[in-house]
Order: sequence, then structure tokens, then C-alpha cells
Amino acid sequence: MTELRASRIVLREKRLEDAPEDYAWRTDEELSRLDAASPLRLPYSEYRRVLADELRYPFPWTQRFAIDTTEGKHIGNCMLYDIDTAAGQAELGIMIGEREYWDRGYGTEAITCLADHTFQTTSLKRIYLHTLEWNIRAQHSFVKCGFKPVRKVRRSSHDFLLMELLRADWEAQSFSRRAQRDSAAADRAAKGQEGMGPERQG
Repeated sequence: MTELRASRIVLREKRLEDAPEDYAWRTDEELSRLDAASPLRLPYSEYRRVLADELRYPFPWTQRFAIDTTEGKHIGNCMLYDIDTAAGQAELGIMIGEREYWDRGYGTEAITCLADHTFQTTSLKRIYLHTLEWNIRAQHSFVKCGFKPVRKVRRSSHDFLLMELLRADWEAQSFSRRAQRDSAAADRAAKGQEGMGPERQG
């Protein structure tokens, strides 16, 4: 079973036990608006049946993950879909359903974790997404993850901003992150040595 870990979140495979949270998020008016979708109208029992079928027979061109905190709380979902190995690309989607985790960097961490896993384990060269043009908060998060604006797109009476993360940009970003970590570790080591006084003489 695939499980991806970062400092505060875990990406894991979806399971049927996620149904209550997923249903609550899919029927929420505000969350649906942020996803440019209509709130789900299915009864919960029918939704649970559909989810069970999706988990039993997953689409090969889709990878779905639950986002948990490291304490085990299910706070959202993310996915890669329309995976096209011939074109070397896939589309990304994410939702943080638990509002108390908004604006705290959890979405950014989940996206970075998924992008790292994708570029490290596949030959894909591009991850792209569509975010509502007015959703500046989401766009700031995607930019932090290395995504760049491409162009505006009109879909189903909604205006979106197409953004993308290319493998070459991800590699440069990963190199920069490693360099920063190495520099910080060296600084900590140097400070630790400075704090060591001379050995006591017997």
C-alpha cells in the first residue's frame, strides 16, 4: 500500500472508511464552489456504494490519495488524473476539507509531497492544474510548490487559471531545497561546536 510521508502530513490510499468525511465535503456549498462544482445530492448510502465500486475497480489513469495529519486525522484529498504517459503529463486536484487546516501550509505540503513522489517514481514531465481565476489563496499555495501560471481557460461558464510544474523546474527546486537543508545543517553543526567549551583538565 502506497504511503507518502512529509513533516506534518501523510498521503495514503483511499479507503471506504473515508466516506463520511468525503460525503460531508462533497455536499458542502462553500467547498463545492471552490471546486467549481455543484454540491452532491446523492443520499449517503448511494454515495458509499459508488465509492466502494471506485475503490474496488480503480481507473488506471487516476491516482487518489487521502491527506491525513501525522496524528491520523483525515483532512482532505488529492489526486492525479488524466494521467497520459504518452504525453508525459497528468492533472492535479486537491481539497483540504477541514477548515481549521486552511491557510496553515497543509495543502502546500501535500502538493509538494505528491509532486516529489511523481517525478521521482515516474517518467512524467509535467503536472498541471486548473484553479479558479478568483481563488488567489489557492494560487499562492501552488506558486509556493513551484507551479507557474500558463494562461486563462474558460470551462463550463467558469474562468480558470492553468498552471503547470515542469520536471526541469522541479529538479531545480529540489536542488535548491537540498542546498538549503545542507546549509542549515552545517550552520547548526558549527553553532554546536562553538558552544562546546574547552575540555576540563584533570
